[in-house]
Amino acid sequence: MGRNSFSPAFFEDHGRVNFLKAGIWYADGITTVSPTHAEEILTPGGGRGLAPYLNDRREDVCGILNGADYSQWNPETDPSLVASYSATEMSGKDRCRSALRQRFGLVEDASPVFGLVSRLVEQKGTDLLRGMLTQALEEMDFQLVVLGSGDPHMQDYFLWLASRFPGRVGTMIGFSNELSHQIVAGSDFFLMPSLYEPCGLTQLYSMRYGTLPVVRATGGLKDTVTPYDSRRGTGTGFCFEAVEAVALKDAVAWALDTWQQRPEHILAMRREAMASDFSWELSLPKYMEVYERAIQKRRAMLELESPGGKRPLQRNPMLESLLEN
Repeated sequence: MGRNSFSPAFFEDHGRVNFLKAGIWYADGITTVSPTHAEEILTPGGGRGLAPYLNDRREDVCGILNGADYSQWNPETDPSLVASYSATEMSGKDRCRSALRQRFGLVEDASPVFGLVSRLVEQKGTDLLRGMLTQALEEMDFQLVVLGSGDPHMQDYFLWLASRFPGRVGTMIGFSNELSHQIVAGSDFFLMPSLYEPCGLTQLYSMRYGTLPVVRATGGLKDTVTPYDSRRGTGTGFCFEAVEAVALKDAVAWALDTWQQRPEHILAMRREAMASDFSWELSLPKYMEVYERAIQKRRAMLELESPGGKRPLQRNPMLESLLEN
């Protein structure tokens, strides 16, 4: 690239080089990992400074959901669990909950367990959690298991929470793949109050394990979690929209009220969630469509000379080799 590329239309961004901005300009197609996130990045807040350039290419922007690897995340075959289970035989989930409580020193009672496996950073909604969990645990009957690491002050908060509510809150700082599987299986609800979430995978895993996610309706969380309908007893999780601790608290209270007052709805939601399919077999054909459109677009550009004054023709050796084959 020559000096002419260092301009606001290409690489330059406030006096520096921005390769993502350049990629948006030169790409034959632009993908992100969920349809809602594709819409969000076109807005000033979601685009993080790149929204004007993405809007210039909005006809080429496409959101395709990430796929879940159900060969690794399947409660019927998961070797990390003390007991396997399925949508038609759920007794193994009760055993997984008991084992999780024992590992974290929680009391065995009738209250549900909320799980949290996450990076403990602002993007994941940790400020919302810190703004409501202490009061919620004082007022409501539930247990909490936390696995994660991140901002030191958030690590300290969750460790303090475990000491403040012994027998009801368990915290482990760090990460363990085996333990993450056990938390997803042994919990009844899963917390994902992200400020933004391009797609998210843990909500897909938790639904396959019959663990109902409590999520903020953003990005892929909005696209994958069906909000609970109390009239029909349908849905795969509990959703809220406002970036406020009280909104998250209300969603937790809504999940608890359903657990206590409408257990038949919880069972129906678990079965609906476990039947949800977000496998790569559904996402891969959509990527192939994007690649085919990109190849067709590149072929048209190679066949026609670029009109003067418009976007210059840039060679793409990778796509050209695909065309030759």
